[in-house]
Amino acid sequence: MRYVIVFGWLLLSLGAAASPIESLARLLEPYRTFSADFQQSTLDSKGASITEMTGALAIASETIFYWKTNPPFSQVIVADGEVLWVFDEDLYQVQVRPLDDTMAASPAAILSGDLDVLGSRFQVTEERTGTIAVYALEPRATDEVTRQIVLRFDGARLLDLSIEDALGNRSLVSLTEVKYGKPSSALFKFIPPEGADVIYALGDQ
Repeated sequence: MRYVIVFGWLLLSLGAAASPIESLARLLEPYRTFSADFQQSTLDSKGASITEMTGALAIASETIFYWKTNPPFSQVIVADGEVLWVFDEDLYQVQVRPLDDTMAASPAAILSGDLDVLGSRFQVTEERTGTIAVYALEPRATDEVTRQIVLRFDGARLLDLSIEDALGNRSLVSLTEVKYGKPSSALFKFIPPEGADVIYALGDQ
């Protein structure tokens, strides 16, 4: 009888094992609302460095986030839930864009996406070595410009996120000074600076 119970427990344990996408969704739970500093490296298809930049980010939801890069690549991107504001400080120009499906592979969409959202957009695989877990996300849509997204965790801590485009270029984003919880709402309200050239590219909206 004892062996039957043990065998039954083993079957239940195997059946309850989380799928890669379920494991990833649990690890991303603390990152649905947070702020952090970041370092971003962009590499070409041969691994040569194209750009290196630093900045700060804050995420409140998939469509509400803040992204700022420091000089010499000064830029501010704010999604307020309705539109996307892109301020290029060098050009002193603001573009107002729609929040559309092209954002599906953005860091904000990945980090704040829930289980259903991730499952509908990506095929997720998982590899583990010791405390390191690596999740590879491949878009289900055939017309995606993004080839693959990879997230690396050490235990529950997100080490970095990389996005590879259709040309083989890869952007690697590493997080530091992470603060969990909802960031200040003031970050997600963008007012164009006085004198800036504002270009509305909202299509039919």
